[in-house]
Amino acid sequence: MSSLIVSPLTANVMNAVMCGLMSFGLLVTPQKFMQGGAYQSPWFSNLPENRDNKLYYTGQFMAFLMLGGCLVPTLLSPSSQFLCYQMSVVHIVNLVHSMVFMFSDTYKDARPTSASSKAQWYFMSLLTIVFGAVTVLASVHPTDNVVDSRETYISKTVANIAMLAFSSTFGTLFTLFPRHLLSSFWEDEHTELVEGETVEKFMGFKLLKMTDLETWWARCIGTTILSLNLGVLIDWNIAQPLYTAGSLVTVSTLTLLNLHQVTMRPYKSISKRHILLSWLPNLVMSGVMVGVLASAVLYV
Repeated sequence: MSSLIVSPLTANVMNAVMCGLMSFGLLVTPQKFMQGGAYQSPWFSNLPENRDNKLYYTGQFMAFLMLGGCLVPTLLSPSSQFLCYQMSVVHIVNLVHSMVFMFSDTYKDARPTSASSKAQWYFMSLLTIVFGAVTVLASVHPTDNVVDSRETYISKTVANIAMLAFSSTFGTLFTLFPRHLLSSFWEDEHTELVEGETVEKFMGFKLLKMTDLETWWARCIGTTILSLNLGVLIDWNIAQPLYTAGSLVTVSTLTLLNLHQVTMRPYKSISKRHILLSWLPNLVMSGVMVGVLASAVLYV
């Protein structure tokens, strides 16, 4: 029986390759990735034609999550069973979310209509089942807690607890309240009101007229964050050093992405109010989190 159990190395390499390919496409050319490029059919309907739409920012955000949550940790510790715990949850949640996307009206305006596009989703769902099964099998090995006993400026326990609280807050907001969260960072490009229409507000911000595409990608981000954190619970090792390292990569790169967004404005629809009340405070909080995580990986 033991010979049938998959090695964590095998599962982690498979997952890292898949995440690496997807994250590269989303990071470099998010619009082309969602359109299927030159050789595939579009993955979604009603994609924005302008490349500076905020939807493509969420795609890049997701790319950095895959890099910091899977690819980089695999390079650091390719045989880690902890990564198998995390990616098992990611695959299961992603499969359920994809089924909701394809077989319900939750995201009906984003769901593709052509047969070739639907076939791509069916194939990816099948691939998710295969990768998920391999990863779950790689998670059943008995293993001791991985602990880095070397002294650091801040203990990994403290840093990981702070990161779990910080990221889970955003993960919950992205998943359950995507409209309210994104409305505190963006505004609608066209704000003209039709007769009789009123402006809904949340904490002084105008609520966005969210598209199904934006809601889909926001929930992809949120569920991925929560799934990676749930892997820590399954591992039951709050001092897991790989979670600290992966989190440092994720938060650092996302902070740079947000800084680039504020200074260069590659994606528009941000007002001065959004910058002062949301983007800058978020940069400060993220910077503090980077400092905490870095202090937990730097040896005294």
